Amino acid sequence: MTLDTADDDTRERIKRAAIRLFARQGIDGVSVRAILTAADVKNSAGIHYYFRTKDVLIGELVSDALTRTRRARNAALDALEASGAPISVRDVVNLICKVETTETNDPEARTDLPIGFGHMRFISVMQLNHRDKFTQAVEAEGDDSFERCIAHIAKALTEVPRAVLNQRIVFFYQFAQASLSAREAAFVQTKDGGKLWSDPNALENLIDSLTAGLICPGHLA
Repeated sequence: MTLDTADDDTRERIKRAAIRLFARQGIDGVSVRAILTAADVKNSAGIHYYFRTKDVLIGELVSDALTRTRRARNAALDALEASGAPISVRDVVNLICKVETTETNDPEARTDLPIGFGHMRFISVMQLNHRDKFTQAVEAEGDDSFERCIAHIAKALTEVPRAVLNQRIVFFYQFAQASLSAREAAFVQTKDGGKLWSDPNALENLIDSLTAGLICPGHLA
């Protein structure tokens, strides 16, 4: 199907409305009608026309989110590696978090996403309640940027057995995703991020906490 400019605009409005609703209410709690209403699309067959099904729309939103993150991570990693300086675990953790919390890192320069890329809550919803669909999307897309991050972490932590490090990376990812999702929700609710996230040191403290979980010396056997 070839879409004209007006169709492209409507398609994007549907996607923006859907990701906002999914982030707030979950996937199953949002109807097709609610998405079309939020997108100001009058045609009740709008989802079918532009995406065929709600599942196809969801898959495209996941793909968009993964693409933005992958491209931004790779760009940040390229810059870090080009500096020639030793790359620490904290450098990598900082990069992973800052990519998702600094609006200027968005390769598409989107202005409709409220905090960073604005998709962390949506990704969390997918991970928690639709893990099979999310996993399929990740496998289809691939993520060389996260593999590059893991390689740098492993290089900096040669004293940690790889099996132990692999577990820590899983915990790190889960903790980071939950924390960044909560941060995003806080800024959506209040402009200053509330009591916790309005503190200018809060994000740095999160990065320190995540780093400590990877480099801590205990239970290495």
